[in-house]
Amino acid sequence: VISIQGLMSFISTHCMAGIPEKVQNRFTIRDIVRQDTLKQQKDKFMKRGVFEIEALRKVKHIIGRTTWDRACTSQINPNAEYHFCNETLRDEFYKHTWEIEKCEKHSIFISQGSYPIKGLHFMLEAMPLIIKRFSDVKLYISGQNIIKSDTLKEKLKISSYGKYIKELIDKYDLKNRVVFTGFLDEKQMCKRYLQSHVFVCPSSIENSPNSLGEAMILGLPCVASDVGGVTDLLKDKEEGFVYQADAPYMLAHYVCEIFSSKDLALEFSKKAREHAIKTHDIERNTNKLVEIYLNILN
Repeated sequence: VISIQGLMSFISTHCMAGIPEKVQNRFTIRDIVRQDTLKQQKDKFMKRGVFEIEALRKVKHIIGRTTWDRACTSQINPNAEYHFCNETLRDEFYKHTWEIEKCEKHSIFISQGSYPIKGLHFMLEAMPLIIKRFSDVKLYISGQNIIKSDTLKEKLKISSYGKYIKELIDKYDLKNRVVFTGFLDEKQMCKRYLQSHVFVCPSSIENSPNSLGEAMILGLPCVASDVGGVTDLLKDKEEGFVYQADAPYMLAHYVCEIFSSKDLALEFSKKAREHAIKTHDIERNTNKLVEIYLNILN
């Protein structure tokens, strides 16, 4: 049995969405040394996809959790039996609930942005439109600071994508509004969610992002791009907002809608949390996984 996390063979077709051709074609010293230009990153995804397809065609059972992974795997191997099982999240996220009175107003959180698939460039393009309505908006991104270039060593280590992000930040004058938090452990990550006003998932492709599940189970209002299996997790306009992935102007609109209405934020918080508690139920998911294994053995 193969349990699906993501599918490289399909992800590779979306990995450069929204990245200008000239940016895709250029490279930095770091990219040359690591043989990791944007074009090479895409090639690596495609090569992994070849092995992935070969593996999927050899199994009789697949475990998945979204319409997207079911569609993709059935096209690769229509004869395999598909078993549905949701994912369980990290323990810390079951212990807390977001409170609007305790968050930093007009703050946005993105769980990662170190490579193009995660869509940080789309979020930065939305920022000027949000600033027009909320001049104090701030964006927090967990993980490595990919734009850091104060010293010669840091300049040599910057990637093409990091360079592009830095150019967007300079272009839109966002230097004092964008904060890279550094790598966060489980408790620090949970705390960062709880401190935020809105969680955004601007990815160009996802299966069922755990980051979105974590935000939802805490009750943090969410805005997510309509990609992959996202709509299996989040119901548009009931539990949060889902927008067209390559439309940062709609991303901006929906973030502003939540910022401007406490009642809407609280409604989304309540309904998203109720949904996520069912989706990520520890006991139910454990029992389901055991049941799948027993069925396969029998």
